[in-house]
Amino acid sequence: MENQQAKPPKKDRFVLVISDCHLSAGRFFEGRMNPHEDFKFDDEMCDLFQYFSRGKYGSWSDGSPVELELVIAGDYFDYLNVPVKGEFEDGVTEEIAVYKTKAIIEAHPKVMHALRQFASLPGKTITYLIGNHDADLLFANVREMIVRTWDPNAAFPSEKVKIVHDKDRLTYADAGFEIRHGNQFEAGNELDFNQPFVVTDTGSRLLNLPWGSVYVLKIVNQMKWEREYLDKIRPIKVFVLLGLIMDPFFTMRFVFLSSFYFIKTRIFSDQKGWLAGFKKAAKIIKNQSSVFFQDLETEARQLLDESKEIKTVIFGHTHRPMNKVYPDGKQYINTGTWTKMIDLDWRGIGQQYRRTFAFVHIKDGQAQCELKQWVGESGPHQTFGG
Repeated sequence: MENQQAKPPKKDRFVLVISDCHLSAGRFFEGRMNPHEDFKFDDEMCDLFQYFSRGKYGSWSDGSPVELELVIAGDYFDYLNVPVKGEFEDGVTEEIAVYKTKAIIEAHPKVMHALRQFASLPGKTITYLIGNHDADLLFANVREMIVRTWDPNAAFPSEKVKIVHDKDRLTYADAGFEIRHGNQFEAGNELDFNQPFVVTDTGSRLLNLPWGSVYVLKIVNQMKWEREYLDKIRPIKVFVLLGLIMDPFFTMRFVFLSSFYFIKTRIFSDQKGWLAGFKKAAKIIKNQSSVFFQDLETEARQLLDESKEIKTVIFGHTHRPMNKVYPDGKQYINTGTWTKMIDLDWRGIGQQYRRTFAFVHIKDGQAQCELKQWVGESGPHQTFGG
């Protein structure tokens, strides 16, 4: 009987997860200063990608490449904050989506180059999940434009760059963790992957946007001209309560316009009649009253309870970084955001940029998951402490 050679041990691999960076059309767009650009860390993000693609994350001592997957877990591109000739169009055609994609790519050339450099290296791949701010990626031509921009050979389809457009999650069952953006837990921000487009009476194919996206386009973006911090405050219910005392006229107008637009678009504009619209509106109100801009911890814990294999779930969407480890050893991580936040919750009150991300080290088939904070080349990352 021949001696069978023992299989060499599997090398460790890594997954880097970022989300909610909200790259938009740049500080100057369409001939004027653009207050809708929230991303200000192009150089720092380039440093992040370079750090995790070279040195100890570049190759092993035997010269073989280190496998590291960059997962962009939604809302990396912010299409809702890109105006088209000064207007925020909610009837998004593929032509409009391509226009906005080109604007974002041209506004952040360093980041685009850094992503292409990352993908060009052995063992390095990029996977993009779609969130509620980058639903324009459901258009095939938009996905092709981004993949060709990041693929080292401008190839499409690409072996190095993948945009997931038919589901809301990445499940690593072999290592025991799952990644989602998190918007699918909110009725007002839920994307319909089965019916991503609607066809108008004229035959035009439009993006099937959730109500939350239309609300951002038509209410929030317009009122940001008066209060530029409007979309950065969490939680919104505390903002309204304090605003009624400190800024009553603007806050009352904000509440009135939000309520009026919600009733108009959700109830009386439903193609199946006002009763069907009322039922949908009631579902959104019930859902949003409990999870609107909260931490999604209840939803995360439910997923962990439903699966024996999944030990860690990683979300984005809420802009609130979290690393919660439960008594049974299971874990919920939220990757937070790279944009400025004004937190009115006592757990993190104040204004801050946090630049957080999740880092997963898969060793011996088990995932070791941490929430990290990028602080620069002199101290590339540290354990997030709140």
